[in-house]
Amino acid sequence: MIRLFVACLFGLLAAACIPQPQVDPLAALRQPDGSVEWQGEFAFVPPAEPWHLVSLDEDDYSIAFSRECFDVFPCQTTVAYAEEPFGYSKDLLERQEEFFKRYLWASRVVFDKPQLQKTTIAGKEALVAVVEGVEPVKEQKVWSKVIFTHRGERVVAFYFNQWRPSEVPFERVDVEAFDRFVESFRYLKPSFFETL
Repeated sequence: MIRLFVACLFGLLAAACIPQPQVDPLAALRQPDGSVEWQGEFAFVPPAEPWHLVSLDEDDYSIAFSRECFDVFPCQTTVAYAEEPFGYSKDLLERQEEFFKRYLWASRVVFDKPQLQKTTIAGKEALVAVVEGVEPVKEQKVWSKVIFTHRGERVVAFYFNQWRPSEVPFERVDVEAFDRFVESFRYLKPSFFETL
């Protein structure tokens, strides 16, 4: 009996050590063209491996992907879309000013003045804000690119954040994944607020 118990315990431990196959959390949402339809609301082409989905909360109309490296700490890059960026103004320039008063405030980041550039995304007016910030106590820094645009009358935003220790340079190659994500993004139907 003891031999059977030990054999079963050994079998369970061995099975736990076997690497499990990676499951694509977006597999059921993927379309033939490689895009993903998210909550019937919008579609996009997600960044490829080694990027991974941050959250699948069905009540959250934001989506985020993260990429980590383990050479140093912190070493993380995030790409995201948000329906509710900080602030209230419908004017893009005013909204980015409101936004940066609260953006990453819990991380105690002190931002430089953002570099602003007007552009268009999917035929709509957009404002790109590029900024670097530092967290002086932990000696960390973040490089951010935030794109503000409209969905109907409301302002929405795309985020790119890359965290590094103060002495480690940023890797701008990750911005290409963000730009592809933004370029692929499209709305499948009017938002709830556009139907009111």
